Amino acid sequence: MPLSDLFKKSPKKEPAQTPQSGAVKPSSDPTFLLPEMQKKCYEAAMEFVKAFQEKIPLVKGKPHAGTVLAVAARIAGTSLYRSMNYSHNAIPGTVVLSEEVNQAWPHLMNLFAFYCKQNGIDIMSKPVVTEFPEKDKPLMTVEQIQAEYQDQYNEIMKKHGLDYLNGARAGMIVCSMVFQYHCAKAKDIDPYVAAGIVAMGIVEGAKTAPPPFGTANTTALPRKNNNRLVLGEDEAAAREARENGGIFIQISPTVLKTLQLGNVDPYLIYEKGLLNQIEAKIPRIDFVEANVDELYNEWKSKPEKQTPIYIRLIIWLKNNASVHGYEQDGNSWVRK
Repeated sequence: MPLSDLFKKSPKKEPAQTPQSGAVKPSSDPTFLLPEMQKKCYEAAMEFVKAFQEKIPLVKGKPHAGTVLAVAARIAGTSLYRSMNYSHNAIPGTVVLSEEVNQAWPHLMNLFAFYCKQNGIDIMSKPVVTEFPEKDKPLMTVEQIQAEYQDQYNEIMKKHGLDYLNGARAGMIVCSMVFQYHCAKAKDIDPYVAAGIVAMGIVEGAKTAPPPFGTANTTALPRKNNNRLVLGEDEAAAREARENGGIFIQISPTVLKTLQLGNVDPYLIYEKGLLNQIEAKIPRIDFVEANVDELYNEWKSKPEKQTPIYIRLIIWLKNNASVHGYEQDGNSWVRK
């Protein structure tokens, strides 16, 4: 059954996505509350879902629920990323942490929750799930999803007169459609696991710098190497990634200042970025301009707060990498 058909066969549930239902309560944006804007968002979402079905991620001939949900959420998050109009020019795949995103993404999640509740499932009745069963974990990385789907998604949003922010809101309708299909029709994933994948997917998309439009299938531009995470002192890691390819972790000055004011250790952000790449099964993690073993022996017994962040990451990998399937090879860790 086409996913979009679920929103045509049940008139009781359709108003959750259509302008005839009135204002969508979770939004206070007067533009979004206009019936004509809600209509545009709904029609754009429907068109994308129909297009998405032609290249939906399959496992053994069937849509893989976790990946389908992640595609919908991450591509909406990517639209939110672009709505921020950052002045920096981060290379694709870079993790960009932003206080603006921290403030904006809960609105999208509330919108998604509203649609789900209108369709009979209150996803906010339980805490958000963040640990997913192996069978449900998304099988595509954020970068793969952006490269595969962002061009078509953006063209559809533009066709319906939506800017990036409203494109992200339309993405919540897409999320609710695939959520209803997999949780109510196919019943191949737990609703609260599905909601967790959507919640994390929005954030992942909103904090990962996407490639430029129109570059997914071109050979005219140099391709960035998404097969390694580059770590080290911030400037050294960024320079290496830009010159030779790779993903690196970048904290914007605004976020760094916010963390410092809140007495929050910035290391936690780097550790989370490292874990995200490990969970995505990145093939290798490279340290640049650093002798891993010498640094480990020099700093392993010193207080954490006196230890540079990249060396704390070395210590973490020394103690934990093997559990996640990585083994050390010189100044790198390679997935077994």
